[in-house]
Amino acid sequence: MNHLKINHFKCFEEADIYINRLTIMAGANGNGKSTAIQALLYLRQTIEHCGESQQGNYILNACNGLNVPLNGVYCLALGNSSFVLNRNYAGNILSLGLFNEQEELTVDYSADNREAQLWLTPVEVHKTETTDFPILMHQFYYLNAERVGPRINQPLQFSDYPNAGWQGENTAQLISLEGGYFKIENERRFEKTETNFLQDQLNNWLDFVMKGVKVKVESSPKTLTAQVLIENQFTVSDPTLSTNLGFGISYVLPIIATGLTAKKGSYFIVENPEAHLHPSAQSKIGRFLAMVANAGVNVIVETHSDHIINGLQIAVANKDVANDLVTINYFSYKGGSVQPDVQQISLSEKGELSDWPSGFFDQTQIDFAELFNLRKG
Repeated sequence: MNHLKINHFKCFEEADIYINRLTIMAGANGNGKSTAIQALLYLRQTIEHCGESQQGNYILNACNGLNVPLNGVYCLALGNSSFVLNRNYAGNILSLGLFNEQEELTVDYSADNREAQLWLTPVEVHKTETTDFPILMHQFYYLNAERVGPRINQPLQFSDYPNAGWQGENTAQLISLEGGYFKIENERRFEKTETNFLQDQLNNWLDFVMKGVKVKVESSPKTLTAQVLIENQFTVSDPTLSTNLGFGISYVLPIIATGLTAKKGSYFIVENPEAHLHPSAQSKIGRFLAMVANAGVNVIVETHSDHIINGLQIAVANKDVANDLVTINYFSYKGGSVQPDVQQISLSEKGELSDWPSGFFDQTQIDFAELFNLRKG
């Protein structure tokens, strides 16, 4: 198991956050979940910006004098250097990194809190002789919470490897160009289906999440666009534009497409996979992400959905993913604390949670109790 190291970055003074094969970031708004994701994304941006590409991986041995922008890449919108320095910290050096018992890769950054610069300057790299973290792979997948909604079509764009884009903007291209010949490995194949081509497996999993829903994707090299057409129980054999069927399908499609195509061993980070989904679909997308993790992809999920957690528990109890591959990090505030508290929650082989702290997806019970008391009164 790896740890994400965050020192003097935003709301964290010093924190080590567990990163497992499947890692859930949960907790109330404003308690550090997004900051943890941003720390990982900014470290990745630094590796791409300042490292060297070598045989399918990035190498970051030393600083090369380049500044790393705080905004733009991976949808980051961190503002300026005065916003990213921890407010209780009097210095100007912050650190982001990954480590485990054998390896470390940490970058120290200089952050000027007076001139409010739009970048940070890497000043030192701390690393062991060998490093083999997933963040160093060329393939890296991230889906922002604010994904692209229904569109009549999407533009075709160059990419170094097949991916859906940071906001799902390349989903139609990914499916149309890869769907007919990209073969899904057996670990990600839906149940006992015969064909393993992306287009077919995508529709099998989509039907699992949203019963009766299928997609057909076409691309046009002449117009440099790709188009998603959707079929459901009301449009059988006559698929319609995605703009006619709401946001849910468009929001979940890049998750399924990425989960099926992400390279084994890489990172797949997805924010709010529950967005615009019915509770049943939320639970099932949790089970899908568990399957992806079990197939060897390092999945990190930020969520506010108890249904996602329920789906994850079912996946563990059903042995779709080993319980020791799953970690839930619960972010909360404890009175008087100078930074968020991050509590690690594990799962038993039967899908039972090791802890259920106050505020952890207990609002339903709280509301039922209040409603019961109101009815009594």
